[in-house]
Amino acid sequence: MNAPLGLSLRPEWVEPLLDSRAALPALEVIFEQWVFASESALADLERLRGRYPMLLHCLSMNLGSADPLDRDYFERVRAFADRFEVSGVSDHLSWRSIGGAWTLSLLPLPRTREALEHVVARVDGAQSVLGRRIALENVSQYRATPEEMPLVEMFNELHQRCGAPIHLDLNNLLVNERWLGEKPEAFLDALTAEVGWAHVAGHQNVEMPIDDHSAMPSAQCMRLVSYLRDDTAVILEWDRERPALRSLLPVLERPEAMHDAL
Repeated sequence: MNAPLGLSLRPEWVEPLLDSRAALPALEVIFEQWVFASESALADLERLRGRYPMLLHCLSMNLGSADPLDRDYFERVRAFADRFEVSGVSDHLSWRSIGGAWTLSLLPLPRTREALEHVVARVDGAQSVLGRRIALENVSQYRATPEEMPLVEMFNELHQRCGAPIHLDLNNLLVNERWLGEKPEAFLDALTAEVGWAHVAGHQNVEMPIDDHSAMPSAQCMRLVSYLRDDTAVILEWDRERPALRSLLPVLERPEAMHDAL
C-alpha cells in the first residue's frame, strides 16, 4: 500500500496532531471517548475537523442485543455527527448486553437467519433516528457460534436490505483465521457489500492472538488492503502500548515503510 493511512484518534494525540500539520486522508474518532468531553476539548476536535475528513466510530449501539435500543444514545450520536459533519458513522455487528447487564466485550452473533432478521429491524430503526447509514464492523471471534450461513452473507444481505455498508476490520479477519480457521481471502472474495471504511491494526505475535491493537499491522494485514477500492479510507488503530504520535506520523504518510519506522 502506497497511499497514506488515516488515524483512529486517541485523546493524547490531539495536541501533537494540531501542532504537526500532518497530511492525513481521514481521522476516525471514538464516540464514547468524546461524548462527555469538555467544550475546550471539543473545540480542539473542531479544529481538527477543519483539517481532516472525520469518521465516527461507536461502541455502544448494541445492535445485536435483544434489549431495547437506547434512543437517547442514538440522539447523542446524531447531535455529535451533525456538529462535526462526519463522513460516516459505524458500530459493530455484535451485542453487548442482556437483560440490561452490559459487558465490555463486543460479542459475536449467531450466524442464523433469525439473528439476521433481528439485526435488520434494529439497524433500520437506528438509521431512522440517526438520519444516516450505519456501517457495521466485523468483530474478532474466539469461539464458533451457531451457523446457518457464512458471516459474509450476513454483511452482504444487511447492505442489500438496509443500505448498511461494512466497516471492514482486516486484522479481525486474521484473528478469526487463527481461532476459527476462516480464510480472510474467502471472506473478501465473497464480499459484495459496500465498504464504508477499513481498519488495520496489529496484535501480539502469539499462536492464538487477541485483537488488542498493540502492534504495527502485519505484512499480511497490509496485503489484504489490495482487496479495497483505491478511494476507501484505511484507518490505523492502536490502543495498547501506544507510541508517541511523532513516531506514528511517518507510518501514516508512508505505510510501505511501516516496519522500519518504530
